[in-house]
Amino acid sequence: MTTISTKLPLEDYLINKFYDKELNGFYVAVENNTIVSDDKKLEDQVWSLLALASSNYKIEDLCEMSKSLDRYYDEYTNTYHELTDRFGIVHSAGMVRHTHIQLLTSYGLLVIGKYTNSQELVEKGLNLFKTIHETVLAKGSPSILNANLTEHINPNKYVLSTIFAILTLEEAYKITKDSLYSEYIKHYISEVDKFEDQEYGGVYDYLLTNDEPFKSKGKKTFSNALATIALCKAHEILQDPGVIEKGKSYFDFIVNNLKHPLTGGFWNKANYKGEARVEPVESYYNNDESPFPVKYTHDQALLFLCTQLISKYHKATEYKSLAEDLLYQVNKFKSKDGGMFIGQGNWFSTPTDPTVPLIRHFMVPHHTPGAFYAGNTGYLPLHEKQAKTQAITLWVLNTANARLVNEEKDINLDMIPKHKSELKQNLDKITYHKDVNLKIDEKSYLNWLDKTKSGAGFGLTPYKSPLGFRSDKSPQNFSALHVVSDLTIMGEKISKEDRESILRGMFDCQNEDGGFAEQPGHLSEVFTTYCVILTAYILKSKVPNEEKCIEFIQKCQNEDGGFGNSEGYPSDVWHTNLAVLGLHAMNANPLSIDKCLAFVAGCQNDDFGYGVTPNAPSETFSVFRAIDTLLILGKQPTNYEETIKWLKQCQTENGGFRYKPNANESFVGSYHAIAALYLLGELPLNAEKCKEWLSKHQSKDGGFSRAINAPSDTTDEGFICLQASYMLERNLNPYWVAIIT
Repeated sequence: MTTISTKLPLEDYLINKFYDKELNGFYVAVENNTIVSDDKKLEDQVWSLLALASSNYKIEDLCEMSKSLDRYYDEYTNTYHELTDRFGIVHSAGMVRHTHIQLLTSYGLLVIGKYTNSQELVEKGLNLFKTIHETVLAKGSPSILNANLTEHINPNKYVLSTIFAILTLEEAYKITKDSLYSEYIKHYISEVDKFEDQEYGGVYDYLLTNDEPFKSKGKKTFSNALATIALCKAHEILQDPGVIEKGKSYFDFIVNNLKHPLTGGFWNKANYKGEARVEPVESYYNNDESPFPVKYTHDQALLFLCTQLISKYHKATEYKSLAEDLLYQVNKFKSKDGGMFIGQGNWFSTPTDPTVPLIRHFMVPHHTPGAFYAGNTGYLPLHEKQAKTQAITLWVLNTANARLVNEEKDINLDMIPKHKSELKQNLDKITYHKDVNLKIDEKSYLNWLDKTKSGAGFGLTPYKSPLGFRSDKSPQNFSALHVVSDLTIMGEKISKEDRESILRGMFDCQNEDGGFAEQPGHLSEVFTTYCVILTAYILKSKVPNEEKCIEFIQKCQNEDGGFGNSEGYPSDVWHTNLAVLGLHAMNANPLSIDKCLAFVAGCQNDDFGYGVTPNAPSETFSVFRAIDTLLILGKQPTNYEETIKWLKQCQTENGGFRYKPNANESFVGSYHAIAALYLLGELPLNAEKCKEWLSKHQSKDGGFSRAINAPSDTTDEGFICLQASYMLERNLNPYWVAIIT
């Protein structure tokens, strides 16, 4: 059943959660009722004001809000600073001029001035464009300059500068009807041509100063979508069909190359060939973005607007279904309280194979809005809400005259497995103390593991200040769970003093909502909450404020029965598994067990494997998570004998496993395949070959890596090899495998 909202809750959310009613302006990021970043960016102010103007917001109120832009204005250069604190004091890093942000501001001033009938704002917008046009665009179009526009911080050309110039000129022409602006539009459309890739399609994000493409910067969905929008709007003025075809080609590049293979929607970036893949070298040396592609909510919204604009001139039937899918993607990231989550990330099994859904965008550059650091690795929690996400999405919905829907999902309880679980839920023994023939060097690994101890806990690695992409040894809750579990199955004693120290450090990460963060001061997640609960479980302790912790996890169950990583975040089988295990360890259950069972059972496909969500393709990661969840909730998976066959066919001649049939061999996917088989009472077809394959992942320093003959990675890889090796010897209690993962 679907009900249509008559008013956009997103408008209220932007005002109620982001607008600083005391001091004016919009904050950068919030999470539930917590202000994550109370700094204020020029870009966020402009997008927010544009969104409210598109909502036909009260003119007198919008006039008052627009006064916040005065804090950024620099009368000496007739340009705008770009970052202030909450009180309007300009940060030193805000005394910079991104050409595209200055032009976005010019566009915003024109739109807001026109809407509020403020000639002053219109004049400011026209004057700002004139300044940037004459001082920057006509002199090589450097993308970043100092506050005086006299020194280049980044001399390369950014396609968004050209795109926002076109949008600004379109608005200037509509207001003034001056033909000069229409001529400028033609000029800047020809400038966009320079960014086009005639071989692979789409537009490059950057050109070098000699107008050659900066290929390692790749191509972004955001840029290509906005280019499409700008050209569609230019056609309204120029009445040139070629302009529409050009814009459509940019849109087609995204649609044809960047679709997410598991969950639908579109990635935020591709390399110059149009491949969405992990790009470590480019990220390491350019140092300005994560190596991982991610799916942004505002990108899906902009692409939806593209379908609406192009379909005015192309009546192709595919635009209708594509528009519906894109609006569904936007709707999926709408939270219960009306805001929009940032988006969705993924762990990649190989550089081109997204598998596990991550609610963190890893390895983001320094000073990414709303980001945190765990050791030497920056990450953006994607269950945050940011002003930019809310504003762009609201602007799109209003521009396209679209509404999100409140969906009441029909849950088929008949899918719940009928038979009782055969898993014995006891831990009288963790290991069976057999004489084992492990292929890995436990002593060497134990020595490596001992060096990860750091302060009250354990780091992901023993390396103090590593280069490459290695993590350091700063304590993290994720790592503590794996180290404590590995020490336990190897029979190593953890002293009372160490036990108390580990727990104290982990418990310090509890937030007021009862959930736990990776480190103190970070945001609560189901993922990290599970890590703390199960570490405490192994060390025979309860977590503090247990009732509130249970409540935090239970609130993360959605109407479809599954769990997301935070309250209202979309469900997937991975976080459903972690939520169920965390509750189980505290002798609690989901608020609706039946709905949870139905959600997980609904992830099974016709091939008897499981996907990360219903209708997603089967892969070993989700197979384990689904089977584990069903068993812990007391049900034997339906057709599990066929699931066993599906898993066994994924083993390669090397001994490892493909993460799905005919796909690439995956180190982490192999652990999930082995563990899934083990829970169902089986081993791989060739267990000895599998043990040898795992052992080849041990590095010379005793740690383990995802790739053979590579430097050691983290305690996660060590956990995988050690625990899987014990399983292959049938020397590990299956119940332990079920709850410690």
